[in-house]
Amino acid sequence: MNANRKLIARMAELGCHLMPLAPQIKHPIMEGWPLALATTVDDAIAHVEAKGNLGVNLASSRLIVLDSENLAATQAVVDAGFTLTVITAKSQDPTSHKRGGSHVWLRVPDGIEARGLPSNRLQISLANGGMIDVLAGARYVVAPPSRIDEAPNWMYAPCQGGPLDLFMPALLDIPVAPSWLFDRSAACPPGLEPLHGILIPDPPRLKVEQDARSIELDNRVDSVPWDQWLASDPRLIALSQLDGCGCRIYHWIGADNDKSATLHDGCEQGYGAHIWSGTMQAALNLDHDHISRLNLAKALHGGTIRERASAVGIELGAEREDLQTVRPSDYLRMAADASATGDTRKAEMYRAAARDLESRLPTAQQRGIAYVAPGTVVGANALVPQTDSLANEPHPERVGVSRKAGKITIRSFPDREIGDVPVPAEDEFHEYPMPAIPEHITPVQGAKTKMLPVLPPLANRMDHDSVSREWIFSATPGLSHVAAAADSHAVSRWGLLGALLPRIAALVPPTVRLTPASRRIPSDPGPTTEGTSINVYSVLVGPPGSGKTDTMSAAAALIPDVRIVAPGTGEGVLKEFPRGDQDDTDADAAEHYSQPAVGSVGESLSDSVMMESDEMDVFLGELSRQGSRTSGWFRTMWMGGDVGNTASDKDRRSAVKAHTYRFGILLGAQPTTVATLFDESDKGTPQRFMWLTAHQTVQRGPEYPQRLAVAPVYWFGGRPSMIPTLGDARPPVWITPPAAATEYMDADRARAATANPFSANGGYSDGDLVGDKVEAIADRHSVLQQLKISALLAALDGLAQPQDVHWFCAGEIMAVRRRNIEALVALAERLSIMETRKRGQSLGLMQSHAKAASEQETHERSKETSAQVLWEFNEIMREGRVVTRSELCQRIEKNGWGTAAFVPDALALLMSEGIVAQTGDANTYTLLSAGGDADGATVSVLHPPTIASVGG
Repeated sequence: MNANRKLIARMAELGCHLMPLAPQIKHPIMEGWPLALATTVDDAIAHVEAKGNLGVNLASSRLIVLDSENLAATQAVVDAGFTLTVITAKSQDPTSHKRGGSHVWLRVPDGIEARGLPSNRLQISLANGGMIDVLAGARYVVAPPSRIDEAPNWMYAPCQGGPLDLFMPALLDIPVAPSWLFDRSAACPPGLEPLHGILIPDPPRLKVEQDARSIELDNRVDSVPWDQWLASDPRLIALSQLDGCGCRIYHWIGADNDKSATLHDGCEQGYGAHIWSGTMQAALNLDHDHISRLNLAKALHGGTIRERASAVGIELGAEREDLQTVRPSDYLRMAADASATGDTRKAEMYRAAARDLESRLPTAQQRGIAYVAPGTVVGANALVPQTDSLANEPHPERVGVSRKAGKITIRSFPDREIGDVPVPAEDEFHEYPMPAIPEHITPVQGAKTKMLPVLPPLANRMDHDSVSREWIFSATPGLSHVAAAADSHAVSRWGLLGALLPRIAALVPPTVRLTPASRRIPSDPGPTTEGTSINVYSVLVGPPGSGKTDTMSAAAALIPDVRIVAPGTGEGVLKEFPRGDQDDTDADAAEHYSQPAVGSVGESLSDSVMMESDEMDVFLGELSRQGSRTSGWFRTMWMGGDVGNTASDKDRRSAVKAHTYRFGILLGAQPTTVATLFDESDKGTPQRFMWLTAHQTVQRGPEYPQRLAVAPVYWFGGRPSMIPTLGDARPPVWITPPAAATEYMDADRARAATANPFSANGGYSDGDLVGDKVEAIADRHSVLQQLKISALLAALDGLAQPQDVHWFCAGEIMAVRRRNIEALVALAERLSIMETRKRGQSLGLMQSHAKAASEQETHERSKETSAQVLWEFNEIMREGRVVTRSELCQRIEKNGWGTAAFVPDALALLMSEGIVAQTGDANTYTLLSAGGDADGATVSVLHPPTIASVGG
């Protein structure tokens, strides 16, 4: 660490304003870092020893950095005579597209305000193919000896022969930046022409409007979180990946590559967005790859800058919003219009204003722009085409070994750990190594079903995150059959499992149930309403034509003979069940107890019904019917309780006793249709469903038998019975929870015991009154749901009682369910916002047209008035008097030019162009010479004193 100490002390000696960055990334630790005090040498050393990174605050250090992104850019700056200061971590990584990059540190010349330098000169293309950023102003740069996740085997290091090289015989100082970076009249070295004048500040108008980066708006715009600006736009999806700066990467729906945009949040790149995807740029009609938060929101959601700012609580003043470009050609057009109507007085006034404006506007050279071809500006931020961007090219390690299965590309990655397999592209499957069964999982004991070999997992882009949980298919014999059957039928394993679960439950006698929540089994062996049914409801999620119906058909072939009914009224469903005599006494019913019926996997029960539909909207139609009690009945039936009505007419009764029926639901759903069911989360309806994705896949492995080849379970004394079921109450057959489940059941019981009965999620804070929808759907009843699934997994193994392995496998299934719920809730919320926005747009269409027409009229009248103001301005100045806004208003109306109402707008317009300026107070104005401000200081171009240039 002694070398690091000397290096850090050297940077401090050179005047570097050190700042701590987070470990392995480029993100600042401190809020408000631009104005924070410098980190001391001792604190910086301690931070580095604790694996933290270091940065240098450029404005506070009065530094500029030429950040070469690749070897070509480094070669260009070396050829121009610069001395390299730092070699970046990715520069040393032979697999990085930024290999060969470098940093050149330069001092800001005396006489130039470091904090006033532009900070948005990024991604500039050089003639030799180099890419370079010019970092200045409110930015920071990563300093040695930092490390980043993207190049973990290398660190930022001093460049040999540079100012940080401690082995030089005589230590070098950081050189002063050359004048040609600030002045286009100074000579620029060959190869760096796009950087000529790159640090000339934006002209006055850009400081007001361009990219909504007005000085007074900066802090307010940047302080609003990204999620408020994005407003859940469904086209832009946050990924779990972070860019090298530590900021979140987003994917644009329809883009070829994962990395579509980086939304910066106070890193060295600032607070705006970097758009990597050409697809996204084209869709949003963007002509810049760097854009502010406010302008990105405008591009995403439409409307005006003022409307987008107002949506997040930022109110823009009328003058600022209505500023428009005014040019001599505008006045000449007005002169022509006036001549056409015979108003020669106004026509002459407009021509005079055009001549006056022409003489006062800054020239191209004064604005710091060198035009080399129509529409081309040297030094402008160059866009990097998406197709040519090295950042979006696939890494060599991503290629793997590919093969074709019909039209599907399957890519495998031999000798690679499962966590190192990249996310599949949108049009391919990846084959993964088989996930290892966790060490704490003990094998199934006494299973009667034969274990089958399990092929390696195969997953598309959306299933990638669930692959690590597929160890379950090799952990129990029954699940190995599910995997083999799914592969043989060319459907996804998770989808087939979701379709099979209700059918497995349908073949278990209704009197078989989970023990009461207290886990205390009643001592009386007779019938009881205690316990919880193992009835299961399942939804298969996927877009149209993706394979939901195929999956349901495969499940029906594997477990046939289940009595199926279509969605209908609750009363209709209840009448499908056989019912015992409602007037039977317990003594009469007891005659049936001695020889109860048996249900096993592979046998049909007369008191078992499953509702099935591959279109959820048919099911939802009944639930949403006015006065329907179906939803409440289905919730009760999931628990196995008493359900029905008590009509006086016995023939019209539809009451069914607790635990005398088996009922399941299997639905197919398009992702956009689940919102209605999710809206019943406060009632507990979606909590009772399994939510698993279903889609077609590649047919693999040997042909699986027509029926699910698992061992049957004999629930009554270990032997079958031929006595039919009659719908009467019978003594319970208890399923006891495995030992591994008790801890979770106790925690769930404690939560329920201490819950606030008047909040949505049981919490006691104000934020808990409504609750989180994902948590409400995924977590409520989750322990009970997991117990049901573990019991059914045991049944697949031919066992009546679940073991720990079944509980843990069920937990993985529940984790996949939760991930799907998170995605569906997010989609439902985005769709709701889009629908609300659409309704608002329809309702506001007339107002929008009226407002647009009004604003256009205001803009035109402001331009007209600005010409009148210029005319009167010159008249008052020729008289040797001070020009005030009040006198301008009086003269405009007195001389018959029109109303004075537009004078403030006209003055603001002329101020934005640098034609006029306020001078003592808000009511007094003066005309400016070309390129000058009220004090005569140059605004458009900074001319530093003659300096010893490094690169000039």
